[in-house]
Parts: sequence; structure tokens; C-alpha cells
Amino acid sequence: MDNEKVCVFCGEKLGFFHSAYISCAGTYQPCCKNCQQELNDLNEEEQCRRALKLGLADQPEKLKPFIEVASNAEAHRPACLRCGAKLRFQTVEHLNNNPFHDWSTFDVLPAYCQSCGRYEFFKPEFVEKNVYLAHLLKTDKAE
Repeated sequence: MDNEKVCVFCGEKLGFFHSAYISCAGTYQPCCKNCQQELNDLNEEEQCRRALKLGLADQPEKLKPFIEVASNAEAHRPACLRCGAKLRFQTVEHLNNNPFHDWSTFDVLPAYCQSCGRYEFFKPEFVEKNVYLAHLLKTDKAE
């Protein structure tokens, strides 16, 4: 079974034309077409959980930390300074203080409050360095 590929989700032996891959935490997991169709509607955290279930996952050492971060990310979501509701991240915006000079351009990452409509701004590098905030940014962009 060393050279045989199996679906990490159901254990089925994969044929050449009946195989696919699902990306879980940056690793591609081999799967059958049936599992691929079933898993397409699930979020990446649940896909990773199912990949680990049978113990057949490729690089499980990458999946476990991803699940840990995904499970705890909402607890680290920033709150609105005005009303305390949870903020939702948007995409990075490039601001320019002076339209005649490029040197005055800087990036901000806006987050908005669905309750009161306020915006707060984050430095993109700060969010990218924090694993929880980076995960929230990725999931908010996907919505």
C-alpha cells in the first residue's frame, strides 16, 4: 500500500481517473470524487477535521495547528470600540495623502462594525503576523 493512493476521507483506493485533491491547511489531500463533491460545501476547518479522522491524512502535523487556530479565532476577533460588537475585516486599501507623490502612500486594513456602522483601521502587517487575525481576515474575505 506504499505506492497506492487512497482517499484520506473514506479510505477508498484511488484510480487514475477517479481521484481528486482537496486543499486542507495548505496541503493537498488525495480524495475520491464522491468525497470531493461532499466536501466542497464545507469550510476548510471541517475538511481538515475529516481528513484527520481516519489517520490517512498527508502531513497531519500541519492540519492540527490549523484546526486549533480556526477553533479559537473568533475568541480573538476585535471588538468595536464604540458598541462592543465584533468587527469584520475587508480588503487592504491603499491610501495616498498626496496625489502628486507616491511616497505618501500607505496601506490600511479596514474592519467594520455591522451594528453601528463604524470603521476601524489596522496595519496589514500586524494582522498578518497574528495567526488568529490572519485566519479571520481569510475567512471574512471568503464570505
